[in-house]
Amino acid sequence: MKAPALSIIIPAYQEAGRIERSLDELAGYLKQQGDTTTEVLVVVADSPDGTARLAEGKGNLFARFRLIAAGPKVGKGYQVRMGMMEAKGACKLFMDADLATPLHHIEEVRELAQNKAAVIIAMRDLTSSHTGLRKLVSSIGNRLVQAVLLPGISDTQCGFKAFSSEAADALFRRQTIMGWGFDMEVLAIARLLKYRIVTIAAPDWQDHPEGTIGDDITAAALVTLGELAVILVRKWTGRYRQPSFHYGPPAS
Repeated sequence: MKAPALSIIIPAYQEAGRIERSLDELAGYLKQQGDTTTEVLVVVADSPDGTARLAEGKGNLFARFRLIAAGPKVGKGYQVRMGMMEAKGACKLFMDADLATPLHHIEEVRELAQNKAAVIIAMRDLTSSHTGLRKLVSSIGNRLVQAVLLPGISDTQCGFKAFSSEAADALFRRQTIMGWGFDMEVLAIARLLKYRIVTIAAPDWQDHPEGTIGDDITAAALVTLGELAVILVRKWTGRYRQPSFHYGPPAS
């Protein structure tokens, strides 16, 4: 079977309350676009709420669908990497299970991918999309990331990023952070390897209740800050020069 032009990867954990609705919405959108080739992969960490079973039950809505069992929960970065390694598409897009980034942005990804963009990221308007403590934490965190790691990128954490197949292989085989900081790490590696990062504006991003980030914003921010320090050390010590992760059977 010919490889699809696009693979969509959805990492999921304890998403029984919305995974069916999200997959219904995604299937409806793809059908509306006349899309009969896109591959959809739902990568589920062990979830006692039945997320995997519910997701698998929606598989017949898609031309190509795979449920990937990620095993015990490690982190979102682990599931995204697994999806990137398993996906067959020429362009590989991951999005959050809550569909916080509206699906119409998929068309921008398609167009940019057709024009050979290797790394495509959505950027939110964090001044309006976040409120209260989350807005403060995001503002401080993004300024710090821009200052020390990724100048010019004001939003590294939006859960809507796409990579060419070649870029995905190069970047995710060098990924070492399995938690929330994996976005920063992958983008930092992209810069090191001279991949141009193309941005799309997502001012209509919606902060859904009980979204993928979880409830303890302060704890997540502190963990991500620690991961930022780890990335800087690994960058300075040359850890990212060569791939450190092998996926699949040993080479013969």
